[in-house]
Amino acid sequence: RHGVHAWLVPIRDEHGNPMPGVTIGDAGPKAGLLGVDNGRLSFDHVRVPRDMLLDRYAQVAEDGTYSSPIENDSRRFFTMLGTLVRGRVSVGGAASAATKAALAIAVRYGDIRRQFSDAEGDREVLLNDYLAHQRKLLPALATTYALHFAQTELVAALDEIQGGDGPVDEHRQRELESRAAGLKAAQTWHATRTIQACREACGGAGYLSENRLPSLKADTDVFTTFEGDNTVLLQLVAKGLLTGYRDEFGSLDGWGRASFVAEQVREMVLERTAARALIARLVGAVPGRDDEVAVTDRGWQLKVFEDREEHLLDSAVRRLRGGASSKKDRPFDIFNDVQDHVLAVAAAHVDRVTLEAFVAGIDATADPGVKELLSRVCDLYALSVIEANKGWLLEHGRLTPARSKAITGVVNGLLKELRPYMRTLVDGFAIPDAWLHAAILREEPARQDEMAAHDAADPQAAGAESTAATADSPAAAP
Repeated sequence: RHGVHAWLVPIRDEHGNPMPGVTIGDAGPKAGLLGVDNGRLSFDHVRVPRDMLLDRYAQVAEDGTYSSPIENDSRRFFTMLGTLVRGRVSVGGAASAATKAALAIAVRYGDIRRQFSDAEGDREVLLNDYLAHQRKLLPALATTYALHFAQTELVAALDEIQGGDGPVDEHRQRELESRAAGLKAAQTWHATRTIQACREACGGAGYLSENRLPSLKADTDVFTTFEGDNTVLLQLVAKGLLTGYRDEFGSLDGWGRASFVAEQVREMVLERTAARALIARLVGAVPGRDDEVAVTDRGWQLKVFEDREEHLLDSAVRRLRGGASSKKDRPFDIFNDVQDHVLAVAAAHVDRVTLEAFVAGIDATADPGVKELLSRVCDLYALSVIEANKGWLLEHGRLTPARSKAITGVVNGLLKELRPYMRTLVDGFAIPDAWLHAAILREEPARQDEMAAHDAADPQAAGAESTAATADSPAAAP
């Protein structure tokens, strides 16, 4: 009765048969991940020798006395769960890898597949030249880049915090757990949405198994619920923000006392993620009147993300305080009545740390051409998130109706600006063709030969189409 601990338990004897009291069963057919054999274990009165306890954080003496160098139950609980961080980091990274593969397939197919004639009627239009197609793929591509930088930062933090032999800083460990939980949720939900969009962007061809997209979708769908259900993980993120990682609020099984301290919360929110001085300088340089600032101003974008998170968090604290005073003996109701609000806090937090990681990644980029291209991609990511949250921003006076409409126009302008670099951006993922393994991409050489023959016959058409068809970039692929 001292919480979660890790034990080694023999489940088969030397002949491969289940040990007494151990039942082993197969989990049955699944939607995807068919190369992974999932099963079930159940134990009925199985005795485990005392020396099979992994005893770094807890020991049981011969007389049965329990002891631990971590006296606080909550701290010990989170220390034991710390091993799950690597799994969550890995699942988030795997989801992003699948997303990149799907986008590479869809973007490259959109650069060779034509449908419907233009006004002149001499040639059909490339899929990637349609605004609706760009709306499907480019914001998803921008978000994938943003999450890539956030994941890179997370892996570096994991190595720094857990990579050594010395004692782990508890505060930083809790931060790491929260960041891993939030990014795992963001990356896996993004994978589910984006792979579906890529499937649709390839039409009926995207439904064929030979083009990889169905298997990518099936294999990653479970990512939203394993290594932690995403909704539960976002609650973990929100709890860390709301409590300031205070031990007395208990473990994952409840929220404990609802006496939240707004000052501690605010300090936690404003703690920077990366390039702290740069981000503080960009935010501090924003003038007082938002309507005087271009929506592509990086400081303004960062400030919108930060203000949204802080406002949601402060209002969640007020609602929880109100519930604590009126429902003192009903802690479940106190939290349940604001659960939707709490999840919004966590989502806003993940959006902010992702944008800040992207900004830090751009700042660390040496090549000027790549830096400029990534900056436009970052604009698209930031404004796409703002556009998706227009309702909240308008309701809370963060946007005027005129500025809200202007953002949609700027996003559409960015789509046109980034259209020539769609192929460059997916090539930047550096995924070998053999790993993409999509039949529709085998058509590329033949289609490109066909285009070259057409362009030779009509040089004027070739000049008009060269940027869109070849996606030539003045900069190296990022």
